Amino acid sequence: MKSIRKKLFFNQSTTPARLCALTDGVYAIVLTLLVLDLKIPETPGLTEGKIIADLVKQIPNFFSYLVSFFVVGTLWIKHHMILNPLNKCNEGTFGLNLVHLLFVTLTPYTASLFGHYEEDPIVVFFFSGSIGLAAFSLHILHWSVVAKPDWYGEDVAEEWKHPNWLMAYPATILALTSMSLSFISVTGAILVWVIFPISLVLYTFLSRKPT
Repeated sequence: MKSIRKKLFFNQSTTPARLCALTDGVYAIVLTLLVLDLKIPETPGLTEGKIIADLVKQIPNFFSYLVSFFVVGTLWIKHHMILNPLNKCNEGTFGLNLVHLLFVTLTPYTASLFGHYEEDPIVVFFFSGSIGLAAFSLHILHWSVVAKPDWYGEDVAEEWKHPNWLMAYPATILALTSMSLSFISVTGAILVWVIFPISLVLYTFLSRKPT
């Protein structure tokens, strides 16, 4: 009976088209929701000085928006790169993808929390944790499909089959670092995310093939 259940629920082959369609839609909604936490001053007749002061107060909101948008956008690109070589997948892949989307959809909430309570260690912890889990779950998805060579052709790049996992998914390590620092130095935990774009540039440069 257990073998039958396993065959029914985890070994049925299908194309990844519907999986990608759902994922693209979820990512689009998440990226849109992130900007909704940026509020404009609603009091009429504000002077230029007061408008500037209000915008300065929203710097944490802008920071959380930029970090979250950049990370989520990068994860979407990586998700596309992971599934693009596949000609089939199974229900196990759908399940792992749903787990990934679970953490991705948490990002607008934790980003909003961070924007309003950026000095609270537990908020920084949750903000970094949600991003880290989204990145780590995508790492697991990548690892799982690489282990199925019959799902993709022989012409797939070696960088896809054998990536530098540390450099390919830096958000996981940065999240763990930020979470560890959050109860020691909130400022340090926040500044960790400045490394993210730098790490991506380095990975892109180092993974280039010599011409």
